[in-house]
Amino acid sequence: MGRFADVHIRKVMSGERRGAPAMLARAALAAAEPFYAGAMVLRNRLYDAGIRRAHPLGRPTICIGNLTAGGTGKTPMVRWLAGNLRDVGHTVAVLSRGYKSADRKPGDEQIMLDRCLNGPGTKPVAMFANPSRVNAAAAALRDNPSIDVFLLDDGFQHRAAERDLDIVLLNATDPFGYGHVLPRGLLREPVRGLSRAGAVVITHADRISDVELVGIERRVRRHNPAVPIYHAIHAPAGLRTSAVASAAPPDRTLEDLCARRFFAFCGLGSPEALHQQLQSLGAGYAGHHWFTDHHAYSAQDLTTLRAQAAAAGADVLVTTEKDWAKVADLPSAQDRSPEIWRLDVEIRFLADGGSRLLGQVSKLLSHGD
Repeated sequence: MGRFADVHIRKVMSGERRGAPAMLARAALAAAEPFYAGAMVLRNRLYDAGIRRAHPLGRPTICIGNLTAGGTGKTPMVRWLAGNLRDVGHTVAVLSRGYKSADRKPGDEQIMLDRCLNGPGTKPVAMFANPSRVNAAAAALRDNPSIDVFLLDDGFQHRAAERDLDIVLLNATDPFGYGHVLPRGLLREPVRGLSRAGAVVITHADRISDVELVGIERRVRRHNPAVPIYHAIHAPAGLRTSAVASAAPPDRTLEDLCARRFFAFCGLGSPEALHQQLQSLGAGYAGHHWFTDHHAYSAQDLTTLRAQAAAAGADVLVTTEKDWAKVADLPSAQDRSPEIWRLDVEIRFLADGGSRLLGQVSKLLSHGD
C-alpha cells in the first residue's frame, strides 16, 4: 500500500473523510469487522479457559505490545527496558516476529535495536526473530543458556508464549484505534483485552491535554481497575551523522540542526509525531517525504530524496534510526550532498514513572530467582 493509500484509508477509518465514497468504504469495512473481532474474542477465550495453552519460555518473560496497529512507540520502549535491565546486570534477549523480514532474520526495528544497544564494550542484548516466540526462546537458550530474561517485542496478541508481565502501550493521540477493530479501525482486538495488561504506558502524553489523559485512564480502568498507568513522551535527544555508530552518543545537537535547512524522510506507521518534533525546531524545516511503514529503501530513493532536498534549499537530510537501519548499507548512504543525519528519539517517563515501572519489573524478576 502506498503512502497516499495508507493516509486515505486512515482518514476513512477515522471518519475524517466525508462523502458518499467514504461512507460506502466505511460500511464495507464495518461489514468485515465482526468476523475479525469475533475470531480474536474466541481465540482469547480459548486461552483464558486453558483450552489453548500458552507455553512457558524457560525464563521470566516481559511482553511489550499494544492494542492498535502501529504508532505507539514500541521500539524505543524495548530499547529503554532492555538497556536498563542490561545495565543492572541482567542477560537480556529480545524475541521478535521479524516483521517483513526474510528467513527469520531480524527486521528493520530489530536491526536498529541491535545497533543502538550493542556497542563496543557493552554486555550484548541478543536479538532473535521468529514468528513463533516459543521457538525463538528455545533457539536463544541453546545459543546462550545464561539469558535470564526475555522481552517479547510486539507480543501482546501472541498468546502462545507465556509471559509474566504484559506492558501495553497506548498512543495518547489515538489510543483506541478509531474505536473499531480491524479492518474498520486499527484495533488488533477489542479494548477489553486491556484486562490482561500488567502495566499500561500512555505514550506521546505531551501531545494531548491533561483532561484527555484522564479520559484515557478512565477508559483503561473500566477494563482493568488496578493496573498501574504510566505517562511517557518521545523526546529528541540529539542527532548522529552518517559516520557515527548508532550505539555511540549523538554527535550533533538539536541546536546544530536548528542552524541548518533540512529535509526529512521516514517510513513509519505514524510520522505525525516526528513531523511535530521537526516543526518545533524552527523555520529550517524545509519539507518531508513520508514512505509507508517498513519501506524498503533503494539507491534510487536516496537519489530522489537528495533532489527533493536540493529543490527545497536544504543542506541536510534527516531521518530516524529505524530508517537508517535500512539506508546505511546503500552505496550512497555516506554521500554528503546532502549528508544524512539521524534523529535520536528516546522514551522519557513523566514524573517518577520510569523508576516506578523499573521497580515493578525488578520485583517481578526477583520473584523469579
